[in-house]
Parts: sequence; C-alpha cells; structure tokens
Amino acid sequence: MRKSKRFASMPVISLEEGQHIGIVRELVIDPNGKKVAALIIEQKGWFKEQRFIPYSKVHSVGADAITIEKSSGVQKAAGLPEIVKLLRNRIKITGARIVAENGTVLGHVDEYYVDVESGTIAGLEFSGNFINNVIKGRAFLDIDYIRTMGKEVIVVTNESVENAFKLDGGLQETIKNVRESTGHLWENTRQKTRDFSTSLNKSLEKVKKEIKRMDLDDSDIFADTDDGKKESSVGAKPLETHFEDLPLDQKERRETERKPSLPPADISEHGDNIPPPAH
Repeated sequence: MRKSKRFASMPVISLEEGQHIGIVRELVIDPNGKKVAALIIEQKGWFKEQRFIPYSKVHSVGADAITIEKSSGVQKAAGLPEIVKLLRNRIKITGARIVAENGTVLGHVDEYYVDVESGTIAGLEFSGNFINNVIKGRAFLDIDYIRTMGKEVIVVTNESVENAFKLDGGLQETIKNVRESTGHLWENTRQKTRDFSTSLNKSLEKVKKEIKRMDLDDSDIFADTDDGKKESSVGAKPLETHFEDLPLDQKERRETERKPSLPPADISEHGDNIPPPAH
C-alpha cells in the first residue's frame, strides 16, 4: 500500500529496453471502480507530450521507481478514450469533503492510499472537526465504507462514523473503541470523584463533630470555674490578720487611727500661736 503522493515524480523504467521513459506527473482516478486507472507520464525532451500508462501495464511499483515491461506500454491520449474521459471529468480525491449518509461531515481528505498490486484505492486519510472531537490527529477510513466518489464530496456509509481508524505512529484504533474506552475512563473518573467526595464529606462530618465536642468541653470547664467563683464569693468570710503580722507602715497607720484627734490650735495671721484668754 502506498500513499498517492509517493507516486509523484517517480521515474518509469522499461524493463525490456532498459530505458528511462519519464516521470509520473499525476494519477487518473476511476471513481466508479474506486481505483487508479492510469499514470500520466511526463517524458524527456524539448517537445513534451502528455502520455499515459494504463495501470494494467504497470509491472511493479518499487521504493524508488516504477517499472513496465515495454516502452510500448506508454500510449497517447488518442488511443485511450476512456482514460481521456476520466481525465476530463477529473476526480480529485485530496481536499474533498467526506459526508456520511446521515449528513454528518467527517472532515476532508488529506491523502489516499493505493494498493500497488492492483491500483485499487485502499482507503482515505482524513481530518477535521468531527474527528478532533473524538480523537486528536488523523484517521483512516477503509474503501469498503465509501459509497460514492464525486468531484467535490465523497459520500460514506453511516457505519464509517464508528469504524474509522485512528492514525498515530502506527497505533490503529477505531473511533468506536476510542469512544468506549473514553466512556469507561470518564465513568471511572466520575466514580472516583464520587468516592472522594463521599470520603471528604465523612471526614468533614468527623471534624465538625470533634470541634463541637471540644466546644462543649470548653463550655463545661468555664461553667465549673464560674460556679466555683460564685460559691467562694457567697460563703466566704473576711480573713482576720493579727496586728503583729502586719507590715510596719500598716502598723503605724493603725496606731495613728487609734489616737484621738486634738482640736486645731488658733493661729495668728503672722503664724504665731496665741494662748487662750484667761477667765
């Protein structure tokens, strides 16, 4: 199987004459047969004339060149009316839109693959918004799912939506499988999220209960302290302190308080003491 772009500029060699006939310029597509009908050859020389090699004349498609048995396999347009008709109604696969029977647009064709033994188109490589919603990158659709190959649109069956292959470095997986695996992954993620949420809620409830219990314990402690203060203030009696145990300054204060107070003496305006008059 070979990408169509790989055919471009490949040299064509005649095995019998050992002659380099020319290079491949383009492929002629038969949309009804879903195959390559002929190769358009560009020959050497000043007067380049467009010639064709029917694909049935191709001996082998190698890694570096295409071989045919004889140079007579290269023909002019006049001798190949069917090929000329296909060329006039040229079908260009690359760039065409891919639309399913149900109206779903899968994307546009980036490349197509050719079975080098028979020239049959093996499948389409495509990309677009639809495929990017499911898998990122490019996808491959087998020829069996292609219904019609038109000039602008390639119509595919509804089953093609689920049976396109993901192309990623050799990894091939159908969109259906990708969707299923993605669905399982999403469901597992949702279940893990639910489990985590449940566990978190349980932990929060436990923390709330613990905080509430601690608050109740603190309330009991403060209540006990207040009750103790009330009891001590209600039934308490003032403590009696012996005179001998008092500090010196307090002793002097008490001695002063015990002495009777004397009437104030008369004081003159000059500040001298005047004795009381005799009777």
